Amino acid sequence: MEIFRISDNILKEVSFKEFEKGKDQHFWIISEPEEILQHNYFFKFHQSTIDECMSSKQHTRLEDYDDLNFGVINIIDHTENWFQAKEINFYITANYLVFVSKGKNKLIEQIKNEIGQNGKESANYSISESKILYMLLDRLTSMDSIILKKIESGIAALEEQVLSGVEKDFTAEIIKLRKQLLYLKRYYEPLIDIAEDLEENENGLIDPGAIRYFKMLINRIHRLNNNVMHLRDYVTQVREAYQAQVDIKLNKTMKLFTVVTTIFLPLTLIVGWYGMNFTHMPELRSVYGYPSVIGLSLAVVAVCLVYFKRHDYL
Repeated sequence: MEIFRISDNILKEVSFKEFEKGKDQHFWIISEPEEILQHNYFFKFHQSTIDECMSSKQHTRLEDYDDLNFGVINIIDHTENWFQAKEINFYITANYLVFVSKGKNKLIEQIKNEIGQNGKESANYSISESKILYMLLDRLTSMDSIILKKIESGIAALEEQVLSGVEKDFTAEIIKLRKQLLYLKRYYEPLIDIAEDLEENENGLIDPGAIRYFKMLINRIHRLNNNVMHLRDYVTQVREAYQAQVDIKLNKTMKLFTVVTTIFLPLTLIVGWYGMNFTHMPELRSVYGYPSVIGLSLAVVAVCLVYFKRHDYL
């Protein structure tokens, strides 16, 4: 558990006893959810929100109360398994901002270090609990445009392979891309809701000076979500192109079978005709009967091949 007093636009680490006595804004980092339960005699947070901090299977959302906002955020790790999001819970009141996670969170540590570095380097740097919350939401999507460009490049490369006629089953790759984009869509939409609720600031807990940051955040997430929708359409087009290529190959195969069947139909007729063995068939005892049937069969095959070639069936 770490407690920081936001004073003179810098973070100063303090003890819990100093926190209880102070009246400034404070920033809490809790890496063990049980610790917030231990100090709830002071916070008096709603028990349902405490239970949700203990759990790790909550959906991204924001709950507005008269005296606080409680939020759940799932963070995607784009470098590892996308589908194993890490959860962060947060409380924001008039006097303090609390981040709750299970174990150390790299994103929160980065924000803390960035605030400390900027506070040292710039005398005009300003920080507040609302700004810290914005920084968290901002970092969630700050690099996503690069991620979406990589996905777009992957789709374009897949499309090129499909259209060039590469002999490969692309079904698994297409399904993977569709799952990733669907997951991102489900990731961005709740973030938009959270940012819009914070921007509306119905309970007045967000610093008025930070409202414009949340407006910019809403616009960015909307753009990312729209980009995801465009990429989903792109993947659908690639899937349709791949299906068209599969259908073309199947049609070529069926065409070949049809040609072979058509060639052998007259041969089957000849075989059936001369297989009747009637007593008075003139060719039955002819010396040239067998060679004549062979020549007739070859002539039929040749005529069929020439006909199919001229009409582009072969």
